Amino acid sequence: MTHPPEPAAKRAPPPRIPSVFIAGVRYAQVPGDVETDGQIGGFLAAYDASNREIWRIKVYDNPRRPELEGDVQDVWFRSLRAEGGKLLIENERGLRLKVDPATRHISGHPAPAPGPPPDTDPISGQPRIRRPEAKDAGTI
Repeated sequence: MTHPPEPAAKRAPPPRIPSVFIAGVRYAQVPGDVETDGQIGGFLAAYDASNREIWRIKVYDNPRRPELEGDVQDVWFRSLRAEGGKLLIENERGLRLKVDPATRHISGHPAPAPGPPPDTDPISGQPRIRRPEAKDAGTI
């Protein structure tokens, strides 16, 4: 008797990024929630000595495209380190940002928003068929 093949993973799990400590406060990457945050990756949290979350911020935007599977769109931190009292973050797309934990100010370039879909279908390689935009019925 043959068994159907097991489904393959859609993407590798997020990188394991160790927490960083500055002045007794622990900073770590945390997952967001699609329903409330609009994205999964890109969040940083601060924890006190009792491991209570002090605050959480979205470090970069990563809007979801409904025509793509969700997990393949998630963008996680590749690295997190402390330098000069600031947190330096690089994400999986190579975006580098600096977070000042005292003010929660984020410097660097914002993540680029995804543009319109390409004119070529990525699976078939064929040109996409575009519907002409409807004209306003009230104009002549």
